[in-house]
Amino acid sequence: MFPFDTLLHIIGLLLALIIGISLGLLGSGGSSITVPVLVYCMGISPSQAIPDSLFVVGITSLFGAIFNLKQRQVAWKPVFYLGIPSVISALITRKFLVPLLPASINFFSLISINKDSYLMLLFAILLIVIARNMIRTKKTDSLVIHSKNILPAIIAGIVVGILIGLLGIGGGFLIVPVLVIYFSLDMKVAVGTSLWLITFNSLVSFSADTSHEVYSWNFLLIYTFLSGIGMIISWRIAKKIHSDKLKVIAGYVILVIGILVIVERLLGKL
Repeated sequence: MFPFDTLLHIIGLLLALIIGISLGLLGSGGSSITVPVLVYCMGISPSQAIPDSLFVVGITSLFGAIFNLKQRQVAWKPVFYLGIPSVISALITRKFLVPLLPASINFFSLISINKDSYLMLLFAILLIVIARNMIRTKKTDSLVIHSKNILPAIIAGIVVGILIGLLGIGGGFLIVPVLVIYFSLDMKVAVGTSLWLITFNSLVSFSADTSHEVYSWNFLLIYTFLSGIGMIISWRIAKKIHSDKLKVIAGYVILVIGILVIVERLLGKL
C-alpha cells in the first residue's frame, strides 16, 4: 500500500486533478506534468514513472475520449493516419530502443550522468519546447491545408510514438496542432480526437512492456481516479473559460516545471 503520508504526496494527489483538467481542456499538457509529479512528489524513479504515467494518461484520456465521442467531437480519419504510425513507433521504441539506453553517459571523463538524470534532463528540455508552443498566441484555427499528401501526419505520428515510448509523453502537444492545421478540425473536435490517439498510444505501449512491473497498483488506481475527476471538472470549466487563455496558463506552468527539473538535476546529483 502506498503510504500517502507526506505533504508532497498530498500535493501530488492534487496535481492529479490538474493533469485531468489539462487533458480534458486541451487534449495535451497533462501528460507532460505526470512524470515530474510522480518523480518529485511521489518519490518514484524516472525509469519507473515513465511507464506508470502511460497508464494514468491512457485511462484518463479514454474517459475523456468516450465523453467526446458521445458529444460527436471525434474525427476518425486522423485517428487512422496518426494512430497507426504512432502505435508502431511507440512499440518499437519501448521494445528495442529503451533497453539499449546506457546506464550512464560520460562527458569528457569529467561528468557522469546516470540514466534517470539524463532522461529527466531530456524530458525537461522537451517540456520547455512544449511550453513555448502553448504560450504562443498565434491563431491556427483559420489555417487550412488542402494537400492530399498524408506524409506530415505520418511523420507526426512516428515522432509522437517515439516520445511516448521513450519519455511517457502523451504527444497531444504535437497531435492537436496537426489536427487543427493539417486536418482543419475545430479545436473541440481536435481535443476529442487527440484523446483517442493518446489513449491508443499510451495503453498499447503500457501493455506491451512486459518487462515493467507497476510500482504500486493501489497508488496507480487512486491517482488515475483523481485524474479522471479532473477530466470531469474540465468539462464544466470548458463552458466558462476560453481554451486559448487556459492554454497559455498551462504553458507557463509546464515551463516552470521544466526549468525546475533542470535546476534540480544540475544542482543536485547527476
